[in-house]
Order: sequence, then structure tokens, then C-alpha cells
Amino acid sequence: MRVPPDPTAFGADGVTLVRRLRARGVETVILAGSDTHGIVRGKRIPIADLDRALQRGIALCEAIWALQVDEREPVGAPDGHIGYFPGDGYPDVVAQPDPDTARLVPWHRGTALLLCGFTHRGGTPLPLSPRDVLAAVVAEARARGFEPVVGIELEFYVLRETSASVAAKRPSQLASIEANPSVYGVLVGSRQEAFGQRLRESLEAFDLPVQACNPESGPGQLEHNLRHAPALPAADEALLLKLAVKELAQRDGLLATFMAKPRSDWPGSSCHLHVSLRRGGLDAFHAPEAHDGMSATMRRFAGGLLAAMPELTAIMAPTPNSYRRLTGRSWAATTATWGVDNRSVGVRAVCDGPDGTRLEHRQGGGDVNPYLAVAATLAAGLAGVEDGREPPELFRGDVYALPDGAVEALPGNLGEATDRLEQSALARAWLGRDFVEHYVAMRRAELAVQALAVTDWETSRYLEAL
Repeated sequence: MRVPPDPTAFGADGVTLVRRLRARGVETVILAGSDTHGIVRGKRIPIADLDRALQRGIALCEAIWALQVDEREPVGAPDGHIGYFPGDGYPDVVAQPDPDTARLVPWHRGTALLLCGFTHRGGTPLPLSPRDVLAAVVAEARARGFEPVVGIELEFYVLRETSASVAAKRPSQLASIEANPSVYGVLVGSRQEAFGQRLRESLEAFDLPVQACNPESGPGQLEHNLRHAPALPAADEALLLKLAVKELAQRDGLLATFMAKPRSDWPGSSCHLHVSLRRGGLDAFHAPEAHDGMSATMRRFAGGLLAAMPELTAIMAPTPNSYRRLTGRSWAATTATWGVDNRSVGVRAVCDGPDGTRLEHRQGGGDVNPYLAVAATLAAGLAGVEDGREPPELFRGDVYALPDGAVEALPGNLGEATDRLEQSALARAWLGRDFVEHYVAMRRAELAVQALAVTDWETSRYLEAL
């Protein structure tokens, strides 16, 4: 249940919000935000300390921005940066709770959650914080008269595993809650309802109502579609959906994963973004006078997004595993192409009248950081609108059937994608130089770890034979 503060009653001291939370039995408040990877990090505080936290924020060690996914070794500051990480001794940064994000966590007794932005001690924005990167892009959109609206679809697997069982298995031995895939299959969906219904009810109580859900093309793979919303709340909800799904699965003795491709013989998991711009309360992508219903704004947004897809791929596919998913006939975007209601292209145009005309960015995997994926998509599209960039011709047919080289392929591995991002003037201008250089350093650290890893494939192929 959301607990939005009354803007006419909520004061700087936070008394009203605290009173409302106490009235609902809240004793503990989670104050948290997203790290670079999209992992939710924060602290639990007693409700008595929330008013102070709303005024002053809470301290978290800057090292959360230097952690690799497995947290075994921190990443150093990018070359030329002396104000981050080891160079300044890992000081505190300030997590500033956003009262508009307050909600009850129904599966924890007496608990509420608020999401945070991050600043330095002096109050200046922290350029590494994904939520704040997106907030800055949204501010740029509003300065141009647009309100970005986003609907997010996320796919994930639910495994009949635990952290301990996964550690003792090869990937090919992972067991899902369903043996057989059946995309949109009602029977298979019904077999998963023991978990699925509890999940939906908990998400509803968490104010994350799922518009629709269905089995996907992998065994035990589900898709959940969130309602469309202004860009920052939409990304907030996607981040919280991922956290909620994992927590609720764990409570049922299961393990949920948004990893792009958990097994080589299973389809990948995606994160599709449905994006539009509104101006004056109307869909700026819709043009009733146009034969295809698409406005010049929509076309130019598409032009900017398509032009920037290669250089922003490292954000939409952030791990080496992400690229296992990006193959032909996989329903994943492998080319910077677009088409009307075409799921083989990178950007699908949906022309659905004055309230439903939008672009679906299909490149992202389930492993994306929602804030960064939305920020990159909006930045590219808004740059296209600003520059008057016309898109290429709409593609009709099956992109996967084209011969190699017929259209530009997107980067096929994280190393290539990271190099493209590092050289991107657009990313530096819209997402921030410090953020881009930090993100590039994080990707290269991930690649360095991967390069030294002995994989199950190598062991099974070479151990006995050689």
C-alpha cells in the first residue's frame, strides 16, 4: 500500500508522514536505493528516526558504488578521478529519502520502504547514482516541454533452488518450477499459481499492480507487465518489482532470477521499455492526420534511439552473460532497426490511437538497471527530437532472415559495447562524464574477472580429454 504524503500537510520535519506510518503499525523503515548494477542497497531504521532521516538523509559508505556484483573486490576509480573510492578513503555519501516513494512492505511485519537519491556530504548530486542520472534526464525532457511516460515489461525465471543448492550445481542442472515451456499457456500458468497468485497479491498490496502476466517461452519463465507511469516512478517500480519477486520467491523456498540467460538451453529474459512523450497532457507521438498515426516527434525520437543503440548497448546489456541472449530468432534486438508491430526489430512502433502510440525498445535484458535503461533510452530519443533526426525506413518482415551485413548489427559482446560507450559524446552529454567513466570502469572490471574464470564448459570439454 502506498502512503503518499499529503502535499498540503507534509512539512519539512516529516511529522505527517511519520504519523501516517505509525497509524499503520510501522515500526521499521527501509531506506534504500540502487547501486550501479541495480542491486538495492540501504539500511533499516526505527520509525522514530525517520523524521530526522527525511531532513538530513542517512549515511552510506561510498564503497557501494565500487562493489562488483559478487562483492569480492572493489573497483578502483576511473583514470583521472581522484575524488572517488581509494583516493578519498571511502567516505560516506548521503542517501536522501524521497517521501513520494513511501509504501508498506506487506510481507514484512510493521515495515515501510522509501527509495533514496544520493548526494555528497555537501549536498551536491552524486553523479554515479542511477536514480539521479534518470532524474536529470527527466528534468531535461521537462525543460523541453515533454513528460516521458514508460511502461516496463520484465521476464524472469523461478527456480526450485536455493542459494546453497545453486552453489553445488552446474548451470545445466538448475531446476525451474516448471519442466515444460508453454508461452501464454493457461494450463502451465495454472500449475504455477501456487506461487504466482501469492506473488500478484503481494505485489498489489505493495502498490505494484501487475497489468498482465503470463508464462514465457522458457520453462518456469514468467513475464510481468507493469502499468505505464512517468519515467522516474516507472523505473522505481521496476526496481522494486525485481526486489519483491526475489524476496517473495525466497520466502517460498524458491529462487527467482532476472539474469539474462541462466542456462544455455533456455531462452533469455528481457526487459522491454514502452516509451512515449506527453505534451500538454496529450501523447506527443500520436498524429491523427498522419497515414501511419506517427508524429514527427515520434519519428525523430525513433531516429535518435536507433542511431544511439550501438553506443548505449553496454547499458542495455550490462554483463558478459547479457550477450548470450542476443542471438538470431531469439525475440531479442540484435540490430538497430524499427518496424510497426514487428518483434524481430530493435525498436517496435505501436500505433494504438491517441493514448497508446509508443515505441517499444526491445534490446534490454532482465539484468538491466531500470534507471539506466530508461535514462539511456530517453536521452537517445530526446537528442533525436532536438536534432531533427529522421529514422531509417521502417522494416517489414523478419530481420533475423537477412544475410549477415545487410543491416548494422549491434555490439555482440561487452568489450565492444563498452568501447562504444566510452567514445559516446551523447552518453557523456546526457548521462554525465563522471557516470560514463565510472560505468565503463565497472564493465571493464567485470570483463577482467570473466577473462580469468574457468567455466563449466571448459571443464566438461577439456578435463578428461586433454
